[in-house]
Amino acid sequence: MKRGFGTVLGLIAIAAGLAAIFRLVVDTEVAVGFVTISFGILAIIWSSMAIGSLSKGSSLRRHTINFLFCLIFVLLFSIWHTLSKLFMWRETVNEYMLYPGYLFITMAFLIFVITSYQILTIGKEFGFRQQAKEIKNVIEKKKKKKLRSR
Repeated sequence: MKRGFGTVLGLIAIAAGLAAIFRLVVDTEVAVGFVTISFGILAIIWSSMAIGSLSKGSSLRRHTINFLFCLIFVLLFSIWHTLSKLFMWRETVNEYMLYPGYLFITMAFLIFVITSYQILTIGKEFGFRQQAKEIKNVIEKKKKKKLRSR
């Protein structure tokens, strides 16, 4: 019961926070930027906590670290994009001020690609494709047996 109450209270707090951000910030894009940054910070905190609880040298820890780096670069992109919109860099300053944002998002996707390849390699090494086929065949045989017995 306590957990359900805490969840409801947390959802109410999130809704109130979102409402406050959208009321205080007139520009919708900047408001969405602040919300995105808030969720990004929370994701980084939770990922950091997860890394601390995972075994050193484990593949899951390595993937979580890669995920953390991706989150950091996506957060940097969100911060840069929000600042560029807030201070109107596109209109007032040289357009080269937008390039760091492109660098941040490119780095995030580069790490995603590297991590995806690592996951593919692990999937091939430890995959259960053959066992999954065998399990599927057993299930189909049981279904056919049930249908015949009716």
